[in-house]
Amino acid sequence: MPKKISFSVIYVSDEDPKYKSIELNAHAPTVKGWQSPKNCEYPQEIVLQLEKRCTVDRIQILAHQYLIPSKIELFSNNEDTNMVSDVTNISWEYLGYITLSDNQSTGFKSRELKSANVPKCLASFIKLKLHKNHNNSYNINNQVSLIAINVLGTEIEKRRSSNTDSSILDKLQHILNDPEYSSPYDDLAFEMYVDTEVVKIIKDMEIKKHLAVLSERFEYARKLKQAMECLREAGEKLGKYELEKRHAIEMEDYERARHKKNQIDEFRTYVYHNLAVEQLLEENGVCSKNDDCGEEHDGSRTVMSPTSLKIHDKRCPSPGSTNTQPGQVSPHHLPRHHQSPKTGSPGTGSPTNIQSRGSFRRRNKSAGAIVKSTFEQYEEKPLPALRHSQTNEFLRECQLDYDPKQISKLTEREKKQAALPIVVFGADLVEKFYSKHYLDKEEGLNRLKEELLRYDNSGMHTANKTARAAVFLLHRSLRDKVFSVYSLANEVIRLFFVQYVPGRVSPAEVSRSVDKLLPELLTKSGDTSSRIHHMAVHTILTMADCSNVRELHIIPVHLSRPVNSSTHPRLALSRAEMVEQLIINHGISSDKQSGLTCRTLSEFGSSGLHHPAEAVRKVAEKILVLVYKVNPRLVRKQLPPDDDITRRNLLYRQLFHEFDKIDIQRKKEMLERNRVIQSAIGTNPECVSPEPNENIKNSINKCQSSSNIPHLAANNCDHINESVNGSNKNYTLTKSISGSNIGMNGHKKTDNENSTSSASGISSPSNNSQKEDEERHCIFCHQSEASILSVSNSMNSHYWRSCPMLVRCQACSQVVEVSALTEHLLMECENREQYTQCSQCTEAVKLDEYDCHSNKCTELAEGSNRCPLCHGNIEDEDNSWKNHLMGEKPCTKNTRIKSLQVKQVKIKT
Repeated sequence: MPKKISFSVIYVSDEDPKYKSIELNAHAPTVKGWQSPKNCEYPQEIVLQLEKRCTVDRIQILAHQYLIPSKIELFSNNEDTNMVSDVTNISWEYLGYITLSDNQSTGFKSRELKSANVPKCLASFIKLKLHKNHNNSYNINNQVSLIAINVLGTEIEKRRSSNTDSSILDKLQHILNDPEYSSPYDDLAFEMYVDTEVVKIIKDMEIKKHLAVLSERFEYARKLKQAMECLREAGEKLGKYELEKRHAIEMEDYERARHKKNQIDEFRTYVYHNLAVEQLLEENGVCSKNDDCGEEHDGSRTVMSPTSLKIHDKRCPSPGSTNTQPGQVSPHHLPRHHQSPKTGSPGTGSPTNIQSRGSFRRRNKSAGAIVKSTFEQYEEKPLPALRHSQTNEFLRECQLDYDPKQISKLTEREKKQAALPIVVFGADLVEKFYSKHYLDKEEGLNRLKEELLRYDNSGMHTANKTARAAVFLLHRSLRDKVFSVYSLANEVIRLFFVQYVPGRVSPAEVSRSVDKLLPELLTKSGDTSSRIHHMAVHTILTMADCSNVRELHIIPVHLSRPVNSSTHPRLALSRAEMVEQLIINHGISSDKQSGLTCRTLSEFGSSGLHHPAEAVRKVAEKILVLVYKVNPRLVRKQLPPDDDITRRNLLYRQLFHEFDKIDIQRKKEMLERNRVIQSAIGTNPECVSPEPNENIKNSINKCQSSSNIPHLAANNCDHINESVNGSNKNYTLTKSISGSNIGMNGHKKTDNENSTSSASGISSPSNNSQKEDEERHCIFCHQSEASILSVSNSMNSHYWRSCPMLVRCQACSQVVEVSALTEHLLMECENREQYTQCSQCTEAVKLDEYDCHSNKCTELAEGSNRCPLCHGNIEDEDNSWKNHLMGEKPCTKNTRIKSLQVKQVKIKT
């Protein structure tokens, strides 16, 4: 029986420092293999020294998925290992060569396992000469790589055991020396995916099994056989866990590595105990329990027929494919190559496991002969493989070594249905969409994507015609039950609207495309599977954000239709969540056709409040709160009267409580603005700033004139009405805003809630109503009056010139708080129409500079505010603005800190 011959690599012509030749000495799930250096010279040579002289029968080579040599030549040498001092002077006997596929047909997503019988020869050394690599786009440095090498042969000196009878030993040697029998446990496909400790136990059990049969201990042999099959499956899981542990160590995720280590130890202990491994190995002598009859013999398991092979070419998965789940059958167990794309690890299981899993119906006599699970079939099945890259992740099995069935031809009815796509894209592509095999559908979607990306207006068909044909095929793909096809269809839909439609497709055709796809996507958004649901929601929101689709107002109108109590909870929840997201992204519009007006959203939120599902009611409540901040009257109109009877309902009580908070906040702001106006009139009747304008010579800074006072007093209400009447086109609802948050948007005020952000308030912040002890400190920077007067002439001069918490507005020359500068530019500034709010960083940006700003803008971190001076993130905590503007390391753009320090130095000197 040819068995695995251990070897060690004693010479390589060159190697990559990260992938050394020592990796070839062992077979395990975690090996990375050997790799040649970048842009090396060819041929590359690898010399193996066998553990002992033997007759070589077969050599197995597992190649890389894209670092593939075009040809590998094999040589042998039979000299005594002790007599060889210089490897380069050995005379070699040529055995032959093997060729490897360039892997272009597989997209470089599989590895090739060559198992080649060689002319029988005595050998102590084996040399592999690797020729130039196959060229491909992934192998930019012209490298070659081998993942593993396995040598199978027959030892010349036979091992003898003193623990068995000579007759039994002779029979055992006869079995092991049978040239027609080859152990599957010496195969490279077995050792590369099973835990090394489990591999050793299985090989020991195999010898024990042969001895048990020779001793006629058939019950013991049966138990060993079943235990070996179970251990093989468990060894695959242990190999996967070991690989995940090493990956966690490389990522420095030591918590996960510790968890994986405990998982490995617990699972190994459980398996050994459950299978009674120690008892079956009989290390302490014969155990009588092994001969006791236990469960009935499992007739569904079949015995492998001993068979020898010539060259077998096998495919293994590689980077770019997905992993299997921990509990799934190994890829080469499956008759088809379909596998779940969830994370996990492929395994290598017994060739008989496919028949031992589950129950099978009784075969009909006319069903034909039973397909035996022979060693040939085991060899021909597609093999799983490791991704031997820096991440070292398991990947799903290769989809490419099956015999693809011929693509189904279209019927007359199907040809009539797909007449337009056939004219535009051709019958070959359309046939793939009508195929019953999911791989053909995936290929069709990929080809459709390429067609859309390389579309040229100078082509035969117009953009509208191509769009209509593509939408027909995409609509069909959305209904597919295979998730990989459905996911790829969503990806192509997003690409269609984001990249293909702009500048090509007419609005009428865009509208038709959305009307065709949206109902199917809405149905999928209510699916029980979370991944299907999230994929559909993501696609709908992406479509809604496209400018060509947004102008048509189709998606918001569909989503904001009132829901009925009979609407399925998952579908109603998806619609409500998407409406909430549209409000956040697009804002509340005054266009009656937009589907996002206050009235439409109020009706939608009110209908959601009456839905039986609690989750739907919660989202509807959030929508009503967002609309209430813009138009309270319309929201109140949709709800019952706010009285004691209504507030007995818990839902209305919570909702009205939120409304009360908004009303109180709005009243506080109104009273504060009125106090500011009165303070401005009483303190500075001339409305002249004590500080000259630094930007405009021979001019003075004026606070808001008396003509602007009514506008300031009604500023809050005016902006609400403007947002409804359409006069303020740039107003949007945002999640957060830097500094003092906008009251209309329902955000929290800063710590200085009683302070003002208008110029008139700053010109005279201390009034007669304040207590004397409050007048001794600046209400913004909290500096003492004595220290302020030592630098400035008066408190007013401090506010206008040197208070580090204040800043001068460049647009209107008012002095406002730094934390409220963004709010001021958007809502209070005389030139506020020239500004809009950035949706990413929430800063106020000039309209003519918005495009330039959006290219350099960085998104605001969660739970943070944005400084309008240095544009940095500030944590939303108490005294965060004071620490940022006046702390040990003050804001670098705060010029008042620098001028204040200069003045203090001059006074001291």
